[in-house]
Amino acid sequence: MLDVHQLQVLAEVARTGSYTAAAASLGYTQPAVSYQMRRLQQAVGAPLVVRVGRGLELTETGHTLVRQADAIFSVLRAADQEVASVVARGGGLVRMVAFQSSFVTLVPQLIGRLRSTYPEVRVTVVQAEPVEARRMIRTGEADLGLLCNWENEDLPEGEGTMLRQELMTDRRCVLMREDDPLAGRASIDLSALSSRDWVMESFRDRFMAACTNLGFQPRITATVDDVSAIQALVASGLGISLISELALYAHVAPGLVHRPLRNWPLRRTYALLWPDMARVPAVATVLREIRTAARAMRDGPGERPS
Repeated sequence: MLDVHQLQVLAEVARTGSYTAAAASLGYTQPAVSYQMRRLQQAVGAPLVVRVGRGLELTETGHTLVRQADAIFSVLRAADQEVASVVARGGGLVRMVAFQSSFVTLVPQLIGRLRSTYPEVRVTVVQAEPVEARRMIRTGEADLGLLCNWENEDLPEGEGTMLRQELMTDRRCVLMREDDPLAGRASIDLSALSSRDWVMESFRDRFMAACTNLGFQPRITATVDDVSAIQALVASGLGISLISELALYAHVAPGLVHRPLRNWPLRRTYALLWPDMARVPAVATVLREIRTAARAMRDGPGERPS
C-alpha cells in the first residue's frame, strides 16, 4: 500500500525539481527525502524520476502518481474540513482564489450574503489568474476557485478530475469616452480600431494575436491591471481599452461608454474545486451562495451593463 508521507515527498520533488529543494521545503534532510523516494519507487516497482542535467524530471509513471496523489490529498483535506465543520456546526474557514474582475462584482456580493446569512462561515480570498488559481486548487492551497476562460477553448489541462460548475458568461467590450466617434455604434469590430491608442491589462496575448491576424500592431500607451485605474486613464483621453463586462457591473465612470466587441467569444466564469470538497458543509454553503449571486447578476433586471 502506498504511504501518504512518501506521496507528499514525491509531490514536493515534482514541484521543486530536486531532492535538496524538496527537503528544505518539507523541513527534512536530503538523505531522508532520498530514502523516502527509494521506498516509494520500490513499492511502485518502477522509476518515478530521472535526472536531467542538474535537476530531476518525472517519468510517465511519476506524473500519473502525482495526479493520483493530488486526488488523495484532496480527500484527506475534505475529511479534515468536514470534521471541523461538524465541530463548528456547519461553520468553518473556506479559502478562495478568484480572478481580478470578480473582486468588484461576484466576490463582494458573496461576502455580503455570507455575513448576513451564514456568519459562522469565514472566507479568505486571494486574487490570481486562472493558471495560478488552478495550481492552488490542485495543491490544496485553496479550497474553491472562481476561474474564467473563453467559450471556444478546450477544457484547461488539469481540470479533468475536478468539479467545475458554470456560473455565467460575459462579453468583451470596448471602453471609450462618450464623445468618441465610435460611441454611437451598437457593437464594434476590432479592425475599426487599428489606429487607436490602448490602455490594456498585462494579460493580453489573445488581443495581441487578434491584432496581428488583422495586420496591425496596437499602440499600447499604458499597462494597468486595476479596473478603476483603466477607467480613469480612458476618461483622461490616453486611449481606449478592452474590458470584460463583469468588471463593469459595479461601476462605470462618468463620461465613459462601452460597446461589445464584435465576433469575440464569450467569457465563461465558473467555480472549480475537488469533488470531495463539495461535501464539506462550509464549502457547499459558499458554492451555493456563489451560484445565487451569479444568477442574480445574470438575470436581475437592470443589473447588466449596456
